[in-house]
Amino acid sequence: MLSTQDQLDLAQLVYRSFWLIDNGQAAQSAHLFAADASLTFGPGAPMVGTIEGPAIAAAMQARQDQAGVTSRHVLSNPIVSDEGEGRAQVRSLLTLFRTPDADLAPVVRSVADIIDDCVLVNGAWRISARQILPVFSPG
Repeated sequence: MLSTQDQLDLAQLVYRSFWLIDNGQAAQSAHLFAADASLTFGPGAPMVGTIEGPAIAAAMQARQDQAGVTSRHVLSNPIVSDEGEGRAQVRSLLTLFRTPDADLAPVVRSVADIIDDCVLVNGAWRISARQILPVFSPG
């Protein structure tokens, strides 16, 4: 059974990963993933597919380099599950506001289920697999 501290740490891990992206520090979010992690964008995402390992760091650096893009990832309904043996899963709902221009109109770009499989690495929780599964793609 996960301790209360583990549950808090897992929630913070997920929240921090998106906070870094929204605050111009996306490259740092790659450090929250395990070395052999995967990041999957499901059907309905702008770029469907899976990136793994070091490619996650490159993708996060590319996101950070998008100077004119403003985003806010709003996470809700987190559910933390103990998967045993230093593994856990965090499921949440993401509402993404994103604009590539200076007008900053608050437009919802996606509503997606997020599934983060997490693992303990040297005493710290890391994301071992993230799935971003769009439910709605407003447009």
